[in-house]
Amino acid sequence: MDKKFSNFTPDWDKLLDELEADEQLSNSLSADEQLLLAELRTIRNASADALKAYSFSDTNKKWAELRAQIEPTVAVRRKVGVRKLWFSIAAAAVLFIIAISFIYNRYQQEPQPQKLVNMIKNDIAPGKNAATLTLDNGKQIILSAANNGNLAQEAGIVISKTADGQLIYTATGAKTAAGTHIHTLSTARGETYRLRLPDQSEVWLNSSSSIKFPASFASAKSRKVELTGEAYFQIAKDKVHPFIVKTNLQEVQVLGTHFNVNSYADHRKAVTTLIEGSVRVSNRSQQTKTIKPGEQSTVLDGQDIAVAPADIKNVMAWKNGYFRFRNEPIEEVMAKISRWYDIDVVYAGKVSGELFNGNISLHKNISEVLNMLSYSNDVKFKVEGRRVTVIQ
Repeated sequence: MDKKFSNFTPDWDKLLDELEADEQLSNSLSADEQLLLAELRTIRNASADALKAYSFSDTNKKWAELRAQIEPTVAVRRKVGVRKLWFSIAAAAVLFIIAISFIYNRYQQEPQPQKLVNMIKNDIAPGKNAATLTLDNGKQIILSAANNGNLAQEAGIVISKTADGQLIYTATGAKTAAGTHIHTLSTARGETYRLRLPDQSEVWLNSSSSIKFPASFASAKSRKVELTGEAYFQIAKDKVHPFIVKTNLQEVQVLGTHFNVNSYADHRKAVTTLIEGSVRVSNRSQQTKTIKPGEQSTVLDGQDIAVAPADIKNVMAWKNGYFRFRNEPIEEVMAKISRWYDIDVVYAGKVSGELFNGNISLHKNISEVLNMLSYSNDVKFKVEGRRVTVIQ
């Protein structure tokens, strides 16, 4: 996927576009020149696909030799006029056609190593906006099946669901004892949901995650919630009542800010990334670190808190609707994909050391995602039901 096929585009591509856009020049072209112009368009558009379809071990060398022939001619023609330049480009195009044809025919005749292809017996749709709300009395509400509007009323709070799929807690003014009526919002694999707490703080819950919180913060000294998995928080400012996010490895305390917490159990670490404001992170050894916007802390059990600059785009990708891979091994890539598409992943063969880079929309079927990943020759996929085998 990280192969840069665009590197094979001729440097005179831009110049060809300029010539095509010159109406006076276009009108002066002969029939043969018009035919050549059409041929140039065809070759230019098809060359990248041809290069993708075949593995040319010496393509870069051939291309460098071809450019060495074209570029000096183009440089001279820029000085002698557009009309003569056209014929120079035409000559260069002929050389280009001959070179590509030579390489194409040569490698087509040679025995090619057998390549694996993706085997997808069924496609899998992307995840959706869904979650389950569990009330203090144990009642569960499947939000994807619930009607819009009021769902319940408890502890002086009205709970409602909006048309755009958001769960909203609204205080009615009634007082209740702090810490009572604990609710849990949870997402399965392939689900995400958005929550607005009674203090107007907002939470975006990622797949395979849950957040436990009091139905009301009234009379509480702090606004404390418990998180498993990943969530993005936009916390309403309240200097008197700090907001605390507790995970199995850490506590994050804020007064009003935007931040992301990733604390999946299978990662065995908690990563907090600060977008805006200031947060204080504490581990189970009572070590405390304050992080600044653009930084992230990493908490591992039994180790000191580490603070480093964050890749904000990478951290925020899931909330903004896409996967973003930056030098990630196949295991990390598939961990993200498995949570979103609700699949089981198994590996056949030795795990590749290749690192993956790219952006892929969360709204695509799994076949499109896997096909993009398999542009690399090192990995292919087999999809059977909800089981994906990574073949390496």
